[in-house]
Order: sequence, then C-alpha cells, then structure tokens
Amino acid sequence: MTAPIGRPGFPERAGRAAVLALLVLSGAAGCADTVNPTAGGLRIGVQNAPLKPPVRVDSLHPFEYPPSAWAFGASGTTVLKILISETGSVDSALVIQSSGDHVLDSAAVANSKHLEWEPAEQGGRPIPIWGRLPVIYPRPEERPDEP
Repeated sequence: MTAPIGRPGFPERAGRAAVLALLVLSGAAGCADTVNPTAGGLRIGVQNAPLKPPVRVDSLHPFEYPPSAWAFGASGTTVLKILISETGSVDSALVIQSSGDHVLDSAAVANSKHLEWEPAEQGGRPIPIWGRLPVIYPRPEERPDEP
C-alpha cells in the first residue's frame, strides 16, 4: 500500500487519478462543489446544476521563455494547478508536475497570474474552480541578442 494522500486509507495512485480527473479546464466538469459549505471536512449541499467551464479571454502569451534559462538550453513542460476566481483572475498557482528545471517552473507559476478568464459558472453564478494548465517551453533555437 502506498502512502495516503489527504486521508487515511486513500492510496496515492487513486489519489492522483482522482485529482487529475477533477482538474480539467476545458469542456468537462471540474471541482464545481468547491463553493459549497463544509461541516467537519464533509462537503454538504453539493449542487446538481450543470457546470460551465472557464474560458480564457486574454490574447496575451505570458509564458515567454525565461532569459536566464537560455544558457542551459532548458526545455520541458510544467503542469500547473491553478485556481480561477469568481472574477476570472488566477488566485493561486502551484506546480503539480515539474519540467525538470526550476527556472522554467518558477516562470510558469509567476506568469500564470497574468492570465484572464471568463469564470466558471454553476446555476448561472460565477464560481471559483481549480484546473490543470500545461505550460510548454520548447528547446530554444538561438540565444537572444545580448545587451
């Protein structure tokens, strides 16, 4: 048996599968019950209304390749877990899968805060929702011009 995640007797593999299943941003239901009250850790009043997922509305590309990573030619994909608020801003971001380079991971977390979303809705009301966001940093072709 692997180490428990979050609660006793909950195997890590099942925990990861459950977390990944709940962290979908586009087209599928997410953590819609995160706005419901809890009593002693037990979620109560889970809503049955359909969930409208969040939609990215900005046209920015905030995930520029970090200049400090050019010297090493770092590349990879950082997978973030982000919390999109009721207003469409990113309130929290954390790395759930590293690219293997801490500079790329840090840049992904910092730059995710610049994204703007049309918030998720349930029952016609905006709700906060957690989602998974992969950030891909390809291997650089050339070094940028140095000052």
